Amino acid sequence: MLIALLVLFTVLVFWQFLGYPLCMVLLYRKRKRDSLDKDYSYQPLITIIVPAYNEEQVIKRRIENLLAQDYPEDKLEIIVVDSGSTDNTLEIARNFEKSNSNVMVLEEGERKGKASAINLGKSHAKGKIILVTDANTVFDLNVLKEIAPHFVNPEIGAVGGRFVLSNVESKLVRASSFYWEIESLVRRGESALDSACLFHGEINVWRKDIIDADTGSLAEDLDMAIRIRRQGYKIIYEPDAIAYEAGPTTTREQIVQKKRAAIGTLQGVFKHKRYLWLPRDKYSGFIFPSHKTLQILSPYLLLGILAVFIALLASGNFIIPIAYILAVMVLFSLLFTLLTRELSGMTATRNNAIGTASPSGLLNILSYVLLHEYIILLAWKDFILKNYVVTWPKVESTRKSGITRISP
Repeated sequence: MLIALLVLFTVLVFWQFLGYPLCMVLLYRKRKRDSLDKDYSYQPLITIIVPAYNEEQVIKRRIENLLAQDYPEDKLEIIVVDSGSTDNTLEIARNFEKSNSNVMVLEEGERKGKASAINLGKSHAKGKIILVTDANTVFDLNVLKEIAPHFVNPEIGAVGGRFVLSNVESKLVRASSFYWEIESLVRRGESALDSACLFHGEINVWRKDIIDADTGSLAEDLDMAIRIRRQGYKIIYEPDAIAYEAGPTTTREQIVQKKRAAIGTLQGVFKHKRYLWLPRDKYSGFIFPSHKTLQILSPYLLLGILAVFIALLASGNFIIPIAYILAVMVLFSLLFTLLTRELSGMTATRNNAIGTASPSGLLNILSYVLLHEYIILLAWKDFILKNYVVTWPKVESTRKSGITRISP
């Protein structure tokens, strides 16, 4: 029984961290969407919604970056929703509104969370396609041009872009960047198979008439993705639509940011249990469980492996633990090497600073994984105790990126 549990827990952990990403790589190669030509002549009116609260450090850069998009001016609308800022955010945004007819500023009056701001912006939007982004994000200038053609297909309900960290100087951010590169590989495969599991809060685009944001969700982007797929629409991942943002540079800020996302995932899993727990398509039966469900269970799987290992040693059985360690080391080395090769070969942004081939780089990544597992446990605690609010503390280091303009 102990050996069966050890094998089961180990297989699930390996599938989550290495097996599933490699499986998605193979699927993407087999059904490569890049071979399909985009109809760049399709340029619908797109409304960009920017929720903002005390963003005076970055709001000017954000609006300028959006106005500089390689997209027809008459097909672009920018709505900044100020949620009761106490700094100069509103004044800066109003100055743009006065000088540019593409910019509209709405005042929410008080901070009610990102989803509330999205819904307010959506209610005033002229475009049938909505793009939601953050005030501290910077887009490549071809983002709209690369995303718009997907909506020619009426089966496509949403498109997500690629998220890239802009400040990889610190070890913590480099490890986080490695995680996001794996995410990019995974979402390419998911998109080729059926639908991407989710899109980024920093860059998500969807049809206006099919969805509203859930004002009670801490991860409104994930919740919207689940509901869009549940309605029968597909969610496409577009790796050439790149959004840059600085990552948290301290452990404390990592915990604040990632715990919010983890609690949002738990909300989504239980809110949509009838769809996700009783699989009815590739998304609910394979993609979501592999990508998200295992993620929120992984700390318990790792603790289960440790408990079984200790129980075997306590029973005087030393052969199986030694054989297990050797087998895990060999399998991990093989799969991790294959995965890092795919990262260097398929991603447009190569983060050589990660140093995954070196012992120090690998140790950095493993430390990040352990931190992430600890954060998930904290999220479970706060979720069960209902110790969370939609107006989450801001992470200030993510607003200090030096990026001002990205060339197409």
